[in-house]
Amino acid sequence: MSLKGIDIGQNRSDAFAGAAQLLRRAWGQEGRARRPDTPVVEQLLSLEAGFDFGAAALVPPEAIAIAVLGRRNEVLDADAAFAAAFPEPAAVPDLYRLAERARREGSAMGLIEAADGALAPAWFGRGEAALRWVRTPTGARAASQPQAIVALLFAPSRSSDLAARAAAAFGLTALEARLAQAFLFAPTLEIAAAQAGVGATTARDALKRIMGKLGVSRSSDVVRRLAETMSVAHEAPEADATLLSDAFGLTLAEAGVAAELAAGATQREAATRLGLQPETVRTYAKSVLAKTRARRAKDLGRLAAETRALRGLVDVAEPVFSSDAPVARLRLLPREGERRLAFLDYGPASGRPAVIFHGFTAGRSLPAELATALQGHGLRPLIPQRPGFGLTSPATRDYLVEAADDLEALMVALGARKVSLFARDGGTAAALAFAAAYPHRIARGVLLNPRAPGHLSAEHKNGVVLRMTRLILDHPHLIDGLGEFIRRRTRSDFLDAALDRTLRAIPADEQALRDPLVRAQLIRDIQAQFAHTSAGYAAEHAIYARGWRPPALTCGPWLVAEATGVGQASREAWRALPEVSFHPLADAGILVQFTHPTALAALIAG
Repeated sequence: MSLKGIDIGQNRSDAFAGAAQLLRRAWGQEGRARRPDTPVVEQLLSLEAGFDFGAAALVPPEAIAIAVLGRRNEVLDADAAFAAAFPEPAAVPDLYRLAERARREGSAMGLIEAADGALAPAWFGRGEAALRWVRTPTGARAASQPQAIVALLFAPSRSSDLAARAAAAFGLTALEARLAQAFLFAPTLEIAAAQAGVGATTARDALKRIMGKLGVSRSSDVVRRLAETMSVAHEAPEADATLLSDAFGLTLAEAGVAAELAAGATQREAATRLGLQPETVRTYAKSVLAKTRARRAKDLGRLAAETRALRGLVDVAEPVFSSDAPVARLRLLPREGERRLAFLDYGPASGRPAVIFHGFTAGRSLPAELATALQGHGLRPLIPQRPGFGLTSPATRDYLVEAADDLEALMVALGARKVSLFARDGGTAAALAFAAAYPHRIARGVLLNPRAPGHLSAEHKNGVVLRMTRLILDHPHLIDGLGEFIRRRTRSDFLDAALDRTLRAIPADEQALRDPLVRAQLIRDIQAQFAHTSAGYAAEHAIYARGWRPPALTCGPWLVAEATGVGQASREAWRALPEVSFHPLADAGILVQFTHPTALAALIAG
């Protein structure tokens, strides 16, 4: 069938292709004819590369070890992490086996044992997919030799820094963090307790608290949840039987049992789910542990989580290595139904909470100037990632209800009574849903360039955004496909071209983009927002496409900040907000957080 000239199929691939046509139409033929970067823009929109659309993945360098092997499997180049893990690579049979398989088949995955006896998943490959992981000119020259193989070891759980960050994300105390890190590799809790320097009784009590904070019900799930947290940087496939069979060298029957055990099931639960006899599962489980050399099911869960992550990483078009010390603290809050809420906490803990909602694609992090200005007003900036954005799980029920309840859970966890709430563009609907459901929580609300019901105003000066918004509302069937289009187009060069194309219309934004640090922050934000799913982006656009209207509120005051550089917006949709006032920001555009941090902080702080 077709809708206004755009073909709409009955499956996801057709919706994806239709969304590409929609995006071309929104981009505008006249803009491409004038721009000198036309080839880059056309590459951004092209579908000729099949389904390899240029996704990026944020990779912590602490999780990776890389080497280049010659035709006789001698090490031509290796980073310090690989050299430390394999001081005598010639004595590692797994290394030789995987390298030879990669030469025959193009790539190979498997488990490999480091010098300290710890197992980790590894990927060996050649060609373009392998070259993108080589980080030095010396390594690139070595990898270009005939029959050279790139070896990639992915072992985030071996990094004490990543383990500490994961523990901090769940709010573990220093004692709990030591025990959790020791438990990652220790065969028993008693041994982990001794390594952490605590008694057995203290360790058992601490483990119960750790399980509560991680939102798990079994001790074996602690290792799996921490490993998943350390491994998360992109979209990862499920740890199904096919993946584990290939990576662990198992039969499909053994791999099916391994997948269940790795996910936290007991042997009896695995038997029920797979329709097997308990004795059969027990036999398969013994074989799995023997072939993988894992000591316990908890170790299998760690290896499966890291293998999933590695499989997803090697499929991306661009690994983005980022080791910058985070200005804000990442926190993860378990929610019902295996969901989780992720948020950035800029502190200090003594400040009054100020919740900052990100937009449809950017705003995941705050510019340093805005964070400092907010803290100078005595505020504690918090950026929750709404359902289906970043590291927050997608909604499992009504989107706005889930978004509001997630924020209420955050307030309860922080022990906060009231909050200053700030939302921009597409975050408006979720912010007002929270205010309607929990009016007693609102100290004041600020909306910046809020997305009003229906189309954008005809005076909106960003032509690309205006055309794209109108087309999305006209073609709601394509929203899911458009979200996937964007998620698969997060390579840095693509996003760099897209920023120029979408933000050049407003002088203040164009000036801000001249700062390479601003560009870098915007690109990393978009990559992180779409790292796992486009579910949040699609859900929020669908809300507006369905005819969303602001709810009746009983809390206030509300301030509507209007960036005059964007164009005059209608105030009618917001006049019913309690104690509403309107505040023009002269010459501001879409990047107000970068161009007007002091004025914005003053509005939020009141």
